[in-house]
Amino acid sequence: MAEKLAGNVSVKDISMASVEEAPSVVVEEGDDIGAKYVHLIKDGYTKKELRRARWKVDLNLVPFLWLNVSIAAMDKVTSATAALYGLKTDLNLKGDEYSWIGSSFYFGYLLFCFPAGWLLQKFPIISVGSVCFILWGIILIGSGFAKAFVPMIVSRVLLGVLESPVVAMTLLVISSFYTREDQPLRTGLMYTGLSTLFTGPIGYAVGGYTHVSYSPWRAFYWITGAMSIGWGVIIYFLLPSSPANCFWLSEKEKAIIIHQVKKNQTGIKSKKWKWEQFREALLDPKVWVMFFFQIFISIPNGGLTNFSPLIVKGLGWSSRYSALLGTVNGVMQTASSWFTTFTIFFIEKKWPNAKSRGFVMIGYLIPALISAILLYKLPYTNYTGRLVSLYFSFFYLGPYIASLTLIQANTAGYTKKVTCNALYFIAYSVSNIIGPQFFKADQAPSYSLGIGSIFGAYALSIFSLLLYMFLCYRDNCRREEKDPGALKVEDHNDTDFKDLTDLQNIHFRYKW
Repeated sequence: MAEKLAGNVSVKDISMASVEEAPSVVVEEGDDIGAKYVHLIKDGYTKKELRRARWKVDLNLVPFLWLNVSIAAMDKVTSATAALYGLKTDLNLKGDEYSWIGSSFYFGYLLFCFPAGWLLQKFPIISVGSVCFILWGIILIGSGFAKAFVPMIVSRVLLGVLESPVVAMTLLVISSFYTREDQPLRTGLMYTGLSTLFTGPIGYAVGGYTHVSYSPWRAFYWITGAMSIGWGVIIYFLLPSSPANCFWLSEKEKAIIIHQVKKNQTGIKSKKWKWEQFREALLDPKVWVMFFFQIFISIPNGGLTNFSPLIVKGLGWSSRYSALLGTVNGVMQTASSWFTTFTIFFIEKKWPNAKSRGFVMIGYLIPALISAILLYKLPYTNYTGRLVSLYFSFFYLGPYIASLTLIQANTAGYTKKVTCNALYFIAYSVSNIIGPQFFKADQAPSYSLGIGSIFGAYALSIFSLLLYMFLCYRDNCRREEKDPGALKVEDHNDTDFKDLTDLQNIHFRYKW
């Protein structure tokens, strides 16, 4: 006999009812949308059915979200690649104006974080993302026509505005399809540095445009802009916002996935804005510790993204080969992401009660910390050593991605979730504004202050992680005293899909 999985029900031939045909379901205003589906499993489901539904989600969702993130990441390196092909000369940039082109993107990101969170709650997630990608592509193409510093700054600010919903959108989609244990591995597969597989070859190719009247960097903007527009159209039709509106899942498979996600105690989506959840997010000390972690861990991103091609060129490579060598940055970021998230996934599968995430993140920050020291200390004439150290300094990405999954796993209540996402991406914006400013033009190509700032950022990231782990451990101990054994119970009818926050839900336990 097949093994049942859905509560204390017998395994029979499952007949799925529509929401209207389920009179026992009482869904109140403000409840999570998952409440409409989880009750539709009348007679349980088998392991085989669960495995088939999960594989269907993995094969259809993961590639799309990987492309979603990778295409979004291309615009971050457009100015870095353009700097190799005459952007500074064509725009007549002086002093640290190039650093401000790198930072200006994140002013737009910073300004629009909270409006983006509101849009993602009030409107279909993918519709918001699609419109952003299309407008973003149009502005990228327009950037290729810029002839001065100010128009380029304006276009970069607008690009930041339009990207602000994209990462939050992807994280919300992931958290609605996967359990907290399954999220790290899938997020690691989606968040990689492999956008360089697009930008590196494209950057190398446009460097060969020596027979045209315009500088090659302009063609780089036009090509990446066209790719963004095309992707915006594709995701509008093919990428679902949640299991509830996923066209390639059957009604039964939707209910199976939602029943699994119910164990997260974080919900899927509620369209009602709740001010009490907003206030709770602003008063939760764990939120602010992770806020500062996001600032520290992203400072290297702001500096390295904009200046690594110039550092490589300073080691003696041509502009074209410096663009191509940038693909290794992405490989290192991807290795870090996959190693970190797979390690967390493996440990939690083998030892479900292990508290490993923070320790794994710290462990994978160590190579980045060491590489920053070497990049600062090695003689400038040690070209090979400095190049390898530069590559390993990109190892920050794995702990950063793991922190995003930790945030999603530890934040419940939809309004609180979008508020926290906005706060964390404000932190991301601030650090990426700060990061390029440590790279002074008069210190090129070694950028000693910039490399020193990266070392300090990694050290502070480790400290803030240790503090966050302590706070989560302390709160879990308090909850276990009041509600012992909550993790051993699959169904909590008093809290499931009630859109409660992690602080309101006594059954909630933090990952750390």
